Amino acid sequence: MNHEAIRIPLEIQIGQELYQQIQGKVLETILREAKVEKTENYFKNILQGHSFKVNDKLAPRLYSSFIEVMNKLDFKESTEFFITNNPELNAFAVSRLEPDESHIININSGLIDKVDDDELKFIVGHEIGHLISNNANIAQLLDFVFVDQAETPLMMQHKIAVWDKLSELTADRFGFLACGKLDKVLSCFFKMASGLSVERLNFDPKAFSVENEEILKYFKETGSGNLLSHPINPIRIKAVELFEKSELYKNLLQGEEIIHDKLLDDSISDLVQSLMVISNSPLNYHRTCFIASAGLIVAGIDKAIEPDEYNAIIDELSAFTVFPKQTLKEMIDENKIELFFENSVKELLEINPGEKNMMMEYMINIIIADSTISDSELNFIFDFGEKLGFERKEIAQIFANSIQEQFIPNIYS
Repeated sequence: MNHEAIRIPLEIQIGQELYQQIQGKVLETILREAKVEKTENYFKNILQGHSFKVNDKLAPRLYSSFIEVMNKLDFKESTEFFITNNPELNAFAVSRLEPDESHIININSGLIDKVDDDELKFIVGHEIGHLISNNANIAQLLDFVFVDQAETPLMMQHKIAVWDKLSELTADRFGFLACGKLDKVLSCFFKMASGLSVERLNFDPKAFSVENEEILKYFKETGSGNLLSHPINPIRIKAVELFEKSELYKNLLQGEEIIHDKLLDDSISDLVQSLMVISNSPLNYHRTCFIASAGLIVAGIDKAIEPDEYNAIIDELSAFTVFPKQTLKEMIDENKIELFFENSVKELLEINPGEKNMMMEYMINIIIADSTISDSELNFIFDFGEKLGFERKEIAQIFANSIQEQFIPNIYS
């Protein structure tokens, strides 16, 4: 089975970027060589002491079902399964660090009690999908590097949040392949979301799918889907439905050569747009345009955009867009920087006149980012500030305050 072809391209791209940014390969080597307590062993010790290990002797039916899923997904790496006495409807996968160890998949007892055999195959297939894609490993490395998630750089925070959601969508594809029944995937989502039995409510998968479309429409319009750690269920369900109807899935079923399914990729790309938006606010849109255009203009006053200036622009943009570098590149490629700048200033002042203070402080911070302040940069700030309605004394005071708080002189110039 061509595992790579099953995955969502953007999930692969962002996962690789994150792995490279934290130097995943080097980090894995260091963790092995430094004899740091192995994550796999840590979890295994906890689970063996407090959980039930599934094997062919103690739970032959469950074990047989889990092995069936592994075979169906063509996953041959050693994996141990545990069931923990926990009513929470949850499961997780722990990727091995050493090749002679086993991966771990843990399923809470509450989930086992709630789902039927086919639904359980979807869940196990989903967790194996995290192992196949290496996303479980990347997640563990990210947790190791950023022990305190609040200290994760803002640009990486948003990227990790999007990748987390995309990795769930990819894992759902493997879960669906393991289960093979769309109605069982729908009923599984219903049970996990509601905690209710489908039999008690006479569950109708088609009606549930229609209802999800309405909810999905709402989230697309509001952009609220990006606020959750996992993609909302309607997005996950729709993504599985698109996969089930795709040429890619048909080729997989028939054992044919897998070709690039552009229609599926485009449909998924459109579906996940709400996950890429940090805010649908018009104010934040104009702030994004201002930060990008003003940053490029100010940084280019002295004819050369220094790395520190560029990084300062990217850092500011990271608060408003998941892909700040791409946003900046698109603005440069459009070659309308001045127009974006003028429009964003006009719109921001109309919506909130108080934004002029933020504008001044931001542009000054870009100027001092490279540890030098030229006469042309100073003149630009005074001219711009006066157009915003500031007195020269006020502009000088804002500039002086920024220097005192953030300016580090270049002692080597």
